[in-house]
Amino acid sequence: MASSKLKSPIKQEQERVAGDKSSLLNKNLHLSIEVREDNLFACLLDKDTNQYLAWSSFNSKEPKRTLENILEEEILNYKCSGYSVVFTHNSATLVPSAFFSPDSVKGYLKQQNLIKPGETACYDFIKNNDCYSAYAVGASDYILLKHKYPHAVFRHHSSVFVEYLLALHKATHKNEVHVYVFPSYMDIVVLQSGKLILYNRYQIKTPDDFTYFLLWIYEELKLKQEDSICSFYGEIEEKSEMFDLAAKYLKNTRLAEKTKQFTFSPMLESLPAHRYYSLFMQYQCI
Repeated sequence: MASSKLKSPIKQEQERVAGDKSSLLNKNLHLSIEVREDNLFACLLDKDTNQYLAWSSFNSKEPKRTLENILEEEILNYKCSGYSVVFTHNSATLVPSAFFSPDSVKGYLKQQNLIKPGETACYDFIKNNDCYSAYAVGASDYILLKHKYPHAVFRHHSSVFVEYLLALHKATHKNEVHVYVFPSYMDIVVLQSGKLILYNRYQIKTPDDFTYFLLWIYEELKLKQEDSICSFYGEIEEKSEMFDLAAKYLKNTRLAEKTKQFTFSPMLESLPAHRYYSLFMQYQCI
């Protein structure tokens, strides 16, 4: 049987807020935003109680649903004490600090065909790995978001994903594979004894593509299935072809568990813990 297509991006816009929206007005809030190709996700964290109070998703591919239009939404306009924006689209390349030069970022990206006309070259410092992540974002989106949130911290998904995992697993002595699945690609991070061995992005169209790259990583890095835990995040479910295929070939597979550093209001408790992991871990990595 031919492998099915991957899930399309989330189309239905949703919003979940703890209690009356007016109750958010006098709180010490942080706004986290995740910008994808077809969607924008946002959440509000009460920094005094470490509890997430609001979450929303928006579909930027709907007619007349431009980024400028979405940025007028109420959840994106509360007065906050902190703001952060993460871009998931476009691949990133990691450059060791010893070889990094801010003036060469565009050159790094051009060498690997990671920047296109109309895009802006950007970079982030990944403290826990002493390296930089170089990437490109759409210039018009970047300018619009910078104007809207002039004091926000801007990052690429590669930066927050790697930074978070290194901080969380720095004391581990095991091999770990972490896979973040998006609608058309997946980010893979491999840690050995808490050290980064691999970060890469793979373009995928079907569950077979997903399985091929996953198994290739295990074979290429000579990882033993019995002592290498594989954790999944993002657009994957336990009852899905991708998860079934991974579990068929790998012994230790699981969906990522909800972060314990924060709590979630009752309205947000039912959100799948693994699906929006990068949005909810964003605050810890800025």
